[in-house]
Order: sequence, then structure tokens, then C-alpha cells
Amino acid sequence: MSRTAAPGNADEAYATTAAGRQSGEEASLEIAGQLEEDIVFGRLHPRERLIEEDISSRFQAKRHVVRQALIELERLGLVNRVRNRGAVVRLYSEAEVEDINAVRELLESHAASLIELPMSDDAIAELEAIQDRHSGAIEAEDRRGVFRSNIEFHQALFAHCGNAALIEAINSFAQKSHAYRSIFVNDRGYLLWAANAHREMIAAIRSQNRAELIALCRAHLAPAKNHYIEMFRTRFT
Repeated sequence: MSRTAAPGNADEAYATTAAGRQSGEEASLEIAGQLEEDIVFGRLHPRERLIEEDISSRFQAKRHVVRQALIELERLGLVNRVRNRGAVVRLYSEAEVEDINAVRELLESHAASLIELPMSDDAIAELEAIQDRHSGAIEAEDRRGVFRSNIEFHQALFAHCGNAALIEAINSFAQKSHAYRSIFVNDRGYLLWAANAHREMIAAIRSQNRAELIALCRAHLAPAKNHYIEMFRTRFT
């Protein structure tokens, strides 16, 4: 029997503030964000159903608000809405993951090639501060903090490419990858490797070594993709 992830502290915080929300759109986006984290953290699994009634009860939200949240998750590539089954967590095929990763490599490598060097001291300090939070979250085993600060680091980094359309495309494809990144959420070795790679990116920026920065951005994507494909072959083929 399918189930929707059990409530946690984030859910309680949502329920406490839900009554004060100004719009259904705002509420639906917050619910979508919570469900996105459930997928990333492995509390919701590939092919698992998302039952509107259960979600509505969990978040104390009206059904049309929940339905809009599921539409948003479908737009992000995290769920599929299947006839006669409703919404299910999306299972990406090996080919789909390879395609997403190939596009991310192209986009992020190009963005790294456009980042203006030398970067200002203030901008570098901002990246270092974000990475300090990311590393601190790893040490504290704060999975939500790790997830959000990792996103913040990459968004801050690629914001310096100066191309708004490219930034939007990077963010879109990065979000699609959340559906297959949950396999590393509890892997401390991987998290420490990723944090060190962020530090190396900052070092490459400081030394104005663009080739190294591009190589680091490209290499940063491979482990999650490779591990997912290995898992997919074991579990789903």
C-alpha cells in the first residue's frame, strides 16, 4: 500500500503558519517544496503514489491546493500524473538520467566559462560563507540544511555567468536531477567529497584558473548520475 511521508518538524511549521497564508498559490508552492524534500531524502520512493487525500490531511490544506502542488512537482520533473492512478514519484530511466546529465554538463561548463575573472573579494566571500553553512550542515547531519545550502552554493556560483536565460536553464535541469540524487543523501563520504569540490571551485576562482573551474564543475555531476544508474540496473531491470 502506498503512503505519503510521515509528518516531521517541517510539516508542523507548515501547519502552524498555514492559516496565515495569503493565497492558495503560496500554499501550494510550499507543499510542493516539502514533497520535493521527501523525494530527495528518500522518504518517497520511485513509483510511489502521492495520494491527494493523505497530503491534504497532512498539510491541513484544501484539495485544490494539493492538486496545484502536484502539478508543480510534475512541471519540475519529480512526479508523473498517471491516468487512474493519480500522481506517482517519477522513476527516471538510465537513458533519461544520461541525457539530463549531458545537458547539465554542457550548461554548467558553459556558465563556468562565462564567469568573470577575477571575481570580486565580496563575491568570493559570499561563496565561502555559503560553503561554511553547507559544511556545518554536513557535520550536524542536517539533511535539509545540506540540501538547501548545496543548491544555494551552485546558484550563487552560476549567477556570476551573467546570462539570465542560461541561469534559468541550469536551475531547471538541476531540479530535475533531484529525483535521482536521494541515493547520496545519507552518504557522508560523498557529502564530504562534494563540500571539498566546492572549496576547490573557490580556490580555482581565486587563482583565476578557468580551465580548472570548468573541469571541477563538469566532474561534480558524475558521481550521483553513475550511482543512480548502478542502482537502477540492480533494482529496476
